[in-house]
Amino acid sequence: MSIRKALLVGINEYADAPLRGCVNDVKQMQALLQRYYGFEAGEIKLLLDDAATGAGILAGLEWLAGGGDDADAVRVFHYSGHGSHVADQNGDEPDGRDECLVPYDYRTTGMLIDDLLKTYYDQFPRQGNLTLVMDCCHSGTISRLVGGTAFRFLPVSEAEQARIDAAAASYLEQQNRFILESLAQLANQLFGDALFAKQEELAAEYRVRRAGRVQTQENNLLLAGCQNVQTSADAFIGSAFHGAFTYYLAEAITQANGRLTYRDLADRIAAKLGAEGYDQIPQLEYLGQRDQAMIFQPFAL
Repeated sequence: MSIRKALLVGINEYADAPLRGCVNDVKQMQALLQRYYGFEAGEIKLLLDDAATGAGILAGLEWLAGGGDDADAVRVFHYSGHGSHVADQNGDEPDGRDECLVPYDYRTTGMLIDDLLKTYYDQFPRQGNLTLVMDCCHSGTISRLVGGTAFRFLPVSEAEQARIDAAAASYLEQQNRFILESLAQLANQLFGDALFAKQEELAAEYRVRRAGRVQTQENNLLLAGCQNVQTSADAFIGSAFHGAFTYYLAEAITQANGRLTYRDLADRIAAKLGAEGYDQIPQLEYLGQRDQAMIFQPFAL
C-alpha cells in the first residue's frame, strides 16, 4: 500500500498572544484527509498546543519524511499558528529577515526559521507528493478588529527590527558594490535598456552567489494562507473560530467531494476570501505543472 502520512500542527495556547481557531483547523484537516483521501488514523500525527514545541515539530517532520521513496506517496504538513520573522542570520535575504514558524515554546527555544525548515524539507524523498499547507502570517502587525478577528502574526521587538533593518541595509550595500564593480568593466559596451537589463541580471547573479541556487523539488507544493507581506485571519466563521484560509479550503473540498486540482482549490479559496472581505491572497507555489494535479493524491508519472 502506498504511503499516506500527515503532520497536522495547531497552536492556540500561546502564553502571550493566544489564538482561537488553530486547533479547529487541525480537526477540519484531519476529517478531510480521512473522508476524501484515504488517510487512516494511524497515518496522521497531531501536535496541538503544548505538544507543538520546536523539538516536537522537527521530530514530526522527521517522522513525516520516513517510510521510503515511494513514487505514489502522499505526505501533508499543515501548520496553523503564529508566523513571524527574525533578522537574517546568514546574509541570503534581501529584505534582511528570515520568516519563521512560532512553536509553543518559542520563548525558551526560539523560532523555526525558514533556513532551518529547508534543511528538513531537503531530507524528504525525491519522489511522491509533499504538500505544505501554511495558515499563518509571515509579516505585518498583529491587531484585533470588530467581530473577534485576530491575525496570526507575532510581532518582533524594536531591537529585532533594528537588526532586520541592518541586515537588509548590509545586503543592499554589498549587492550594489558587486553591481557597480561589474558594470565598471562593461561601461563602454552598455547603455540605455541594455544597461538596465544587465543590472537586473547582475542582481540575480548576486543572489545566487550569496545564497546558492535554491532547488525546489518537483514533488513539493506550498499552499500558503497569504502573501509574505500580508496577514492570515483567525476569525469567527459559522459557529466557531477558524483560520479563514483553512475554513474555506475545507469548504471548497467538501463542495467538490474531494475532486479538485491544486489550481482549482487555490482559485476557489481566493474567490471566497475576497467575497467575504478578507484582504489576504492565498499563494500556490510549485514547479512544472503540478498545479494541475489532484490535491492530496499521488502524482501521475
